[in-house]
Amino acid sequence: MPVPVLTTPRPEDADGWFDFLVTQQAATYTGLVPADFAERQRSYRDAWVPELAERFAHPGSSRALVAKVGDEIVGIASIVDAPLGWEVDGGFTPSPANRQLDRLYVSRDFHGTGLADALLSNVDDGRPMYLWLIDGNERARRFYSRRGFADLDEQFAAGDSWGGVAMHRMLRSMAR
Repeated sequence: MPVPVLTTPRPEDADGWFDFLVTQQAATYTGLVPADFAERQRSYRDAWVPELAERFAHPGSSRALVAKVGDEIVGIASIVDAPLGWEVDGGFTPSPANRQLDRLYVSRDFHGTGLADALLSNVDDGRPMYLWLIDGNERARRFYSRRGFADLDEQFAAGDSWGGVAMHRMLRSMAR
């Protein structure tokens, strides 16, 4: 199996990042989200791709990595300042930490290879952070639990594009 190269995403990676994200989310959450989930997510393309390109050009305090084999994206990870606008708009504040792991997805071909751990380890700045977890995603819950994240005793409904699926946050108070 080829070894992915981890790099900081560039603005020209925004299209591929978006497409990879939607594809991986649809695969990860099959049976948990509506059948037209990917179509719903793709409707955000025109807004999100320019935002991603800008963020990759001027990352500020956000941290992102992309894993590639050749030109193909096989993994993504990013940590951002929290709370995000959708969290504020949805009333999901206060945040349990000032940083959020907002993306960590790896192609199924690379599950079990250590790529997710490499992405997380290399994007993590060691500060306390949280993430959102779709209830029923036990593989992810176990992965994050092994890395010091704990489920918070809360439950929220995801937005319309996610079909209102149940979700909660996991918090890691200190880096392990």
